Amino acid sequence: MSNRAVEQQNFDAKDPFAGLALVTKPVPKAEPGRVVVRITLRPVNPTDLLSISSNTLRIPGSEGFGIVHEVGEGVTTVVKGQRVVPFLVEERLKGEGSWQQYISLRQEFVWPVPDSISDVAAAQFIVNPWTVYGMLTDLKVPKGEYVLQTAAGSVLGRQFIQLAKHWGIKTINIVRRAEQKEELKALGADEVISTDEEEDVTTRVKEITGGKLAYAAVDAVAGTFTKQVAASVRDGGQVFIYGVLGGYDAIVGVGDLFRGVHVAAWSLFNGLTERFREYIDEVSKLMEAKIIVPIAGETYDLADFQLAIKKSTEVARGGKVILTG
Repeated sequence: MSNRAVEQQNFDAKDPFAGLALVTKPVPKAEPGRVVVRITLRPVNPTDLLSISSNTLRIPGSEGFGIVHEVGEGVTTVVKGQRVVPFLVEERLKGEGSWQQYISLRQEFVWPVPDSISDVAAAQFIVNPWTVYGMLTDLKVPKGEYVLQTAAGSVLGRQFIQLAKHWGIKTINIVRRAEQKEELKALGADEVISTDEEEDVTTRVKEITGGKLAYAAVDAVAGTFTKQVAASVRDGGQVFIYGVLGGYDAIVGVGDLFRGVHVAAWSLFNGLTERFREYIDEVSKLMEAKIIVPIAGETYDLADFQLAIKKSTEVARGGKVILTG
């Protein structure tokens, strides 16, 4: 029995994906207190591509779904054959992600999946839903107020709309393509601004909010676009940057800093240990109630990881690309 894995064997900053290779590793044994999980589904997330580009993990992959393959002595939380989500909190520190078939974890980091959550939804249980829940919780946007988000057409952006609507928060959603407008409104978006129609974001936000501007914002773009985002938030408002689609710098107008607009990075992995149980308990309820609904796209075998990476970077690709096998 073999353990296929995608491994970063060498690194070239000009072409970081070229250093990836499919390798075979030994299947780990279940030591006392540990669980060996056979991972069968893994989404390709932007954070995975970022980890490859920055050479931070030997084996990429931030989340996945699998079946308990073996349990070690003293394990009481799961049994062999059970459907589970492996939490890679500790293993990622060792360079081990989910783009492999078998992984060993402490039993505390293996979550039994309820029957009401499908395999493909469970594979997407962590990165997007936890980020959406965490950011909206931390922003503390009152009911009836507007929150602004960029990259609203992404899977995460759609889940942001779903949860905000459930909590009574209005959303202003920025997309690049005008054809996404009606689709997002049907999902529950209150307002959608399309940049390919050359709409001035801040002017439109003022019109939408009656001059008050947005209560807060989340930004997946960064780069020069953050300047428009910060200008669209009211005095003393908060902007969370959680992505780098537009570059690794973030431009903010000095005038907005004088207005007390606070711009900060937000990362799921900062403070994750402290909020671990909160995320599991609260997000599982939201997913079981179908309030947050993950969206799966095309699937690729683990051996076809390069095709999966390419597909995951395409515009209008649909749902989340999934690696199987």
